[in-house]
Amino acid sequence: MGLFDIFKKKGCAICGKEVGVFGRKKLEDGEICTDCVKKLSPFFDDRRHSTVAQIEAQLEYRAENEKALAGFNHSVAIGKYEKMFIEVVGGVPTRFVISSSDNYKTKNPDIISFKNVSSCTPDIKENRTEEKYTNDKGERVSYNPPRYEYSYDFNIKLNISGCEYFDFINLDLNSGSVELKTVAPAGNGFFNMRNTFDPMLYPEYREFKAMVDEICACVSAGQKGVTYSGMQYGQTNNFAHGGTVDPIQGILAQMRTANDMQTLTALQMNLTTMIINHPNKAAIMDQAATIMADSMVRIECAEAGIPYNASVGNAGNSVSGSPAVQNASTSSNASWVCPACGSENVGKFCNSCGEKMPVTKVDASWTCLCGVKNTGKFCSECGLEKASPEDIECSECSWTAEPGASTVPTFCPNCGRRFDYNDLK
Repeated sequence: MGLFDIFKKKGCAICGKEVGVFGRKKLEDGEICTDCVKKLSPFFDDRRHSTVAQIEAQLEYRAENEKALAGFNHSVAIGKYEKMFIEVVGGVPTRFVISSSDNYKTKNPDIISFKNVSSCTPDIKENRTEEKYTNDKGERVSYNPPRYEYSYDFNIKLNISGCEYFDFINLDLNSGSVELKTVAPAGNGFFNMRNTFDPMLYPEYREFKAMVDEICACVSAGQKGVTYSGMQYGQTNNFAHGGTVDPIQGILAQMRTANDMQTLTALQMNLTTMIINHPNKAAIMDQAATIMADSMVRIECAEAGIPYNASVGNAGNSVSGSPAVQNASTSSNASWVCPACGSENVGKFCNSCGEKMPVTKVDASWTCLCGVKNTGKFCSECGLEKASPEDIECSECSWTAEPGASTVPTFCPNCGRRFDYNDLK
């Protein structure tokens, strides 16, 4: 073949159109025009190692996806640059598409079921740049103490199962880095007290952090097929969607529905930082303390498998002897002795020193299908969400656990297969 043969027009292996060297791309066993490449999934990145037959199969799938988009109606969109457009049925997040265009149906984004999201991992990247000034000698020197500017990028990685053409998606919520330019020097005021920089003091950071939290919570609800009460579906004033909903009330709402102590404590810390100079700080902290105490009892009841009656703080529950129920009863009307000062109290905080009523901890650890022991909602090793026996169905022999089973076995009792995410219903 001559040197100039590569510049000759060739037919696309998919559509047959004649194109020059700059209008075609390589396949494993042929070439494809750039117009056909644009029809592939935006999350597909293995074109070079795909055969003509595999590309044709994907284009058939993409054509069916385009037809399905006609019946896809999102209830809410979260993000600024790339957005997650979420379809909600009966209050339950069911499917979503990701696109940087509000007119997303013209772009044919892949419709993905929340049931096919195996993990959702937030990634907030921080970059710190030191500020310097020019001294009388013309030299660039550091301030004393040093001053810094910070910038942040907000991303979420979604691992996808059950899709032949891609297995993960990187969702970029912001187009340019979020820059926090009004940074006080270290050792000045509040920063002197904490001796660190906290981006949660800045509304532009909190806005994107709220988006990350809301997407992760929505994914979790969609994976489990349950309603997510924290999201204000379809309301344009949602703070996470760029609106004006009070972020303080948003955190308090999240505290009311937190599913584990780690999340509850993190929310409380965020709230404390957010209201450090708020004129109604005392009233907000009183409200948060009540919510915190009630949520702790609710979480412990859930971990102990005991029904929780929110209207009475579980004090009227017929089940007795459980630490969670005993503490719930104490928080309502029973007396308790403060471990810090020895005073006898009725209520959630000590009348003498303000110490919070102690709550007996319940072992909330669980073992993932991969064998790693965890305490949070997701496995620290593989990212799978905590599963219960009724969530498991063996993909090899269709075995399911007996009603009332309390533990998830590592191997299928019927065929011996080791369970993994493919066995989650």
